[in-house]
Amino acid sequence: MIKPDRHINPDISVINVSAFILKQLNAFYDINYDDLLKKVIDNMGTEAKENFPYALNFLYLLGKLEYLEITDSFKYNATK
Repeated sequence: MIKPDRHINPDISVINVSAFILKQLNAFYDINYDDLLKKVIDNMGTEAKENFPYALNFLYLLGKLEYLEITDSFKYNATK
């Protein structure tokens, strides 16, 4: 899913969804999962929902995302 091929729409690719998530995390201190998913769907369409978990995994593996289990929310990890 991360590696694009000729059939992937670049507007809803994992990289583009990840960039949108980072933009949202920079604008807000933290965002819970449902609100973040709603923002992705509202701005990128329902087709982006498929790549949403992959984008979160991608950002978490890069160390750009911190998951707050108590509030079920995400926060931008600026230290890494």
